[in-house]
Amino acid sequence: MKHVRAIACAVALVGLGVAVAGCQPAVREEPAAGAPQVALAFLPADPEPLRLEPIEIGTAPPNPYSAQQIERGRYLVEFGACNDCHTPWTLNPDLGMPAPDMSRELSGHPKGAPAAAGTLGPGDSALIGPTFTSFVLPFGTVYTMNLTPDIDTGTGSWTEEMFLDIFRTGRHLGGAGRPVLPPMPWPNVASLSEQDLVAIFAYLRSIRPIRNLVPSPDVPEEVMWAMRDSYDKLLGLDSPNVEAVLADD
Repeated sequence: MKHVRAIACAVALVGLGVAVAGCQPAVREEPAAGAPQVALAFLPADPEPLRLEPIEIGTAPPNPYSAQQIERGRYLVEFGACNDCHTPWTLNPDLGMPAPDMSRELSGHPKGAPAAAGTLGPGDSALIGPTFTSFVLPFGTVYTMNLTPDIDTGTGSWTEEMFLDIFRTGRHLGGAGRPVLPPMPWPNVASLSEQDLVAIFAYLRSIRPIRNLVPSPDVPEEVMWAMRDSYDKLLGLDSPNVEAVLADD
């Protein structure tokens, strides 16, 4: 079911004019009589398969949450398609197309992996890298975060309250950090109940900690502040004067 959703996601992105770097529609010969038919497949444009660095297991904090909370969180993470962006895609030989590599579940943009290459065309919303974890947007390049509970490179040092504040404010670090960047649909997640958000955090605490330091977003500071100001307006909050803050830096 996860791979079916991933295929649907890929088809939808192409239909919306979002360029996917490193992938192209596969050209297939007409199948022989009685052979299984595939409606759509994607193969790498580069004949050399993408090789990622070996997985490094990190260190996670204790998980105090109940099995019921973790299972609810697992359901919400899968329903919310979190793996479609936060889990790197690799070529799945059984499917004949890229799909989320669940051995790297929710570990974000892999260390050393290529980002999206190329230039946005007229009307394009994004250029997506070959692992579906890097996005060239009109204002800069962003990378999906490592959500595994690794203490050093993931969410293992976060508190439950810090996680909840991300969706209350649209900002990291308990509401005091940088804005959550597109394509992360944080307002959608914010519509969940606090109980469900805690369940998601519980699930994130339960998965394998993968040590993977994701690059910082390459987005101008002025864009960050403008986005933060827009989020504050969206939430009905007051934000500091952008020009004054930038002048003090």
